[in-house]
Formats: sequence, C-alpha cells, structure tokens
Amino acid sequence: MLVHHRRRAPRPGPARPWRQRGVALVEAAFVTPVFFMLIFGIVEVGLAMNDNLALAHSVRAGSRMASASGNEAYADYGLLRAIAREGSAIPRDQVERIVVYEATGPGALPTVGCRDGSPSSVAGNACNVYTPADFDRPRTDFGCLPDKDTDRFFCPSDRNIVLTKTTGPDYVGVWMKVEHPWVTRMFGSTLTLTDSSVIQLEPRERA
Repeated sequence: MLVHHRRRAPRPGPARPWRQRGVALVEAAFVTPVFFMLIFGIVEVGLAMNDNLALAHSVRAGSRMASASGNEAYADYGLLRAIAREGSAIPRDQVERIVVYEATGPGALPTVGCRDGSPSSVAGNACNVYTPADFDRPRTDFGCLPDKDTDRFFCPSDRNIVLTKTTGPDYVGVWMKVEHPWVTRMFGSTLTLTDSSVIQLEPRERA
C-alpha cells in the first residue's frame, strides 16, 4: 500500500537583508533633502531676523540722538555715530543708505527721491542721504558746510526746537536700507530690509 505524503508549504521567512537596506535607502533619499531644507530654512530666517532686529535698533538709536541733539550744528555727526554703534552687528557692506529727513509727523516716510539716494533741500521734504562711508567722516566734514555734501541739505541748525501754544518742535526721521544676503540662495540672492523711526525734537525754547 502506497502512502502519499503532502508537502507543507514553506513558511515565509524574514525579509532578506538586502531588501531592508534598499527600503531604507529609498526612505533616506526622500527624507534627507527635506530635513536639510528645513534646517537651512530655519538658519536663513534666523539670520534675516537678526539683521532686521539690528536695523530696527539702529534707526531708533539714530532718531533718539537726533531728538536729543536738537538744532546743534553737528547733530547728524552724532546721529551717524549712534547708528554705527547700535548697528555693529550688520556688516557695513550690507548697509546701502541712511536718510535723515524732515518728517511731517509720527510714522511719516521720506520722499521717494530721498529713499532713492537724492538729497533734497526742498522745505517740507528736506533730507540728508548717507552711506556707510560717512560713518568714518571726521567731525569737520559736518556743520552744514557749503562745499560738503553731508548735512547741508537738511541742516541741523535750521531745525525748529521752539515750543509754542499751537506748534511744537520739528519731527526728524531716520530711514535705513539694508541688503541682507541669503547664504544658501534658497530664497534668492538678497532680501531688502528697510525701517524708519520718527521722533519730535526735544524743545529747548518756549515762545
């Protein structure tokens, strides 16, 4: 009598090691770029925020110095020194322009021409335009000298510091433009940052 034995189907064994390695490589190929993009993005945004914060401190330091200086002849000289100290975290080659301007009131911006780099002596829209090179100018280059294109357009000694019953001292604004470079170029080459601060001059006289 013949007895037939049925063969049992082989039980599935563990996945082969090479298959596991292949799956891991595929997963890594998808996850790694996203991970690094996230890390680089956080770093880029952090650096930009740092420059933006330094910019905000700089214009506020400048406007405070302008207010305290009033109509002193060398007010802009001190103002630029204050900006250079407060904005030392920003490399000078990133600072494009500083505008000291006659403001109509709190929050007012300089004219487009002033922001584009053209100083103006027009009443109501007067402005002095500076670059980082002016941080190192000697004091003797200031004081509204007719042969120096520094502070003569919006002359500090002409700023009103008289407080009357109907009007107060002038408002002076400080506007600044910075070009922040993107390190990884994920978001382009540069980011333009601007900020301004307007403050009323401290009254020195009453009428």
